[in-house]
Formats: sequence, structure tokens, C-alpha cells
Amino acid sequence: MGDKEFRIEKKDDLLEIWSVSYKAEKGSVLHSGIYNPEMASSLAAGACITVAGFFVAGRYHITALHYGAALVFFALLFLAFRTFVFRETVLYACIDRVAGVVRFSLNGAWMSKGFTFSLDDLQKVRQDYVFMAPVNPDGIKLVRKIALQHGTVIPGFGEKAEFHTVTLEFRGGQRVTILSSSDPLKAEHMAKEIQNFIER
Repeated sequence: MGDKEFRIEKKDDLLEIWSVSYKAEKGSVLHSGIYNPEMASSLAAGACITVAGFFVAGRYHITALHYGAALVFFALLFLAFRTFVFRETVLYACIDRVAGVVRFSLNGAWMSKGFTFSLDDLQKVRQDYVFMAPVNPDGIKLVRKIALQHGTVIPGFGEKAEFHTVTLEFRGGQRVTILSSSDPLKAEHMAKEIQNFIER
């Protein structure tokens, strides 16, 4: 199954999961629709082009060719920043029945780490519900009022957050959350896929 939040692939004795949504947290004050990796990449690429433009403008007469080159370099820089700098951290989980292990790895732009558990130590596939209420209602009202005075709306700001999580619980109380979604059906689907694979 493919999804924006996670992807699952099953083979004979191997279940692989890639998840970009594995933390039950509200994240930035800025809504993800406003400030996201695409916007960050655009800002970074634009800043590089602007700085380069100052150097070029001081030495050469700007022509249409320069503008065309700037657009091409902007597109290339955007792709480079989006791919290598502002990419999401991906949690990879692999249940290997042949080797008898459950492997995890976190792969991001700036770090990569992994850890392994014995499959025999996997005790439970947990589904939990996490609710996060706004912590400062008065502050939220003030910020909304100021934003409206400036003709700006901040989508999702100050709203409650609800997460449905899927967690693998191992012997000794160790837990690894592999999905945190606002959609309970996604969490239920992943939990069932894992449980069915283990019990097969």
C-alpha cells in the first residue's frame, strides 16, 4: 500500500514499512500548508540566486540571457535543496521472520541511525489515541486577532490535535512508534497488516 504518510511492502517472510509520520506532535506554529519543505527549498534557492545576482549585476550588464540562466539555476537549486537538505526524515521498519529480527532505521538529511530487536521480544502491536489541547487559549486569541488585523489567516493555529498511533512494544517496556496519523483508519490498517504478518 502506498500513502503520503507511510508505505508497506510484504514479501514471503519480510514486511517493510517506510513512515514519514511517526511522531505524535503538533510541530511548528506555522501550518504545514504554509511552511513546508517546498517553501523552504524555494526560499533557499531564491536567496542563493539573489546573492549571485548582486555579484553579476556589479560586473555585467543584465540581459534576458541572465534572467533565463537565473530561472534554470533556481529550478536546479530548488531540486537540490528539496532532495538533499529539506527532505523528510524517514523511519524504516523491517520485520524479518527468517532472521528473527525487527530492524529500525532513521534516515534524514543530516543523520542516519539504526537499531535492532529480536522478533521473539516483540510482545504487542499497540494502537493508541493521543489528544493535545491548546496550552494557551488567551495567547492564541491574541495572535489570531493580530493576524486578522493584518488581513492574514493562520490555518490550523490553536486547534486541538488528535493522533492515532501504532507502536511496537518489546520485552522490557521498550516501544517504537512507527505511525502517528490523524486518520484512525490508517492506524488500524497498519496495525492489522503487522499483526496478520506476525501471526501468519
